[in-house]
Amino acid sequence: MILRRVIEHVKKQEWTAVFLDFVIVVFGVFIGIQVSNWNAARVDRERSEDYLSRIQTDLESDMHDLQQHKSVWERVAAEGYAAIEFAETGDRGVATDWEILRSFLHASQSWTFNFVDTTYSELRSAGELGLIADADLQSALADYYVAIIARRGGGGHYSLMPEYREMVRGRMRSDIMRYYWRECFRQAAGVQDFIDCPPPPDVSNIGEVLERLIADAALVDALRYWVDTQSVATELAEFDLGRARALIDRVEAKK
Repeated sequence: MILRRVIEHVKKQEWTAVFLDFVIVVFGVFIGIQVSNWNAARVDRERSEDYLSRIQTDLESDMHDLQQHKSVWERVAAEGYAAIEFAETGDRGVATDWEILRSFLHASQSWTFNFVDTTYSELRSAGELGLIADADLQSALADYYVAIIARRGGGGHYSLMPEYREMVRGRMRSDIMRYYWRECFRQAAGVQDFIDCPPPPDVSNIGEVLERLIADAALVDALRYWVDTQSVATELAEFDLGRARALIDRVEAKK
């Protein structure tokens, strides 16, 4: 239609009309491009908001689960330090033989932690990190997720399985271990629970078992290493919890 009109106007040498037709065509193309750009920008904003909402959900999941793990790691470290104190100095305070022995066993627990990075990995793999327009937020998210890969990777503080775990359980009498698992520790719905159980009523010579443990230099050395790494893990967890909270606040501000 427009082309036919332009041809007619040219034939008649109606140059003003030709100019107006040209303006109409250019303006129409411009508006079409702008509408397309606006639609693309709207789609990108919606996708960005969706990704940010999902990242926030991932971070909130991290915080919830990491806080639970941190509590367990703190308990493991506390029990381990109590056992080490007795092994090194003989100081038991008011603790009984059973309570010290129970500390040796509680200290053998471990709980690996995996962050949720599904959404960020999806963004990165698709090459769409640019949907997060805030460069500072992009950088902060990258720092967070790079750090957690190191935490959970081989040798990372959130994924360690201690040598001490096998050593102390391998040296423990089976009747004591059976009682411990039955009465002193629970794991359900993804939560570990340490129980201050009483001494087993049908088990004797607990003091002798305890003496053999503290006389085992390799075992005590392994316990020192393990509880120190658990102590460091709790400090890292506190740091990561703070970073996750700060990122959640920044993500919420962008939504």
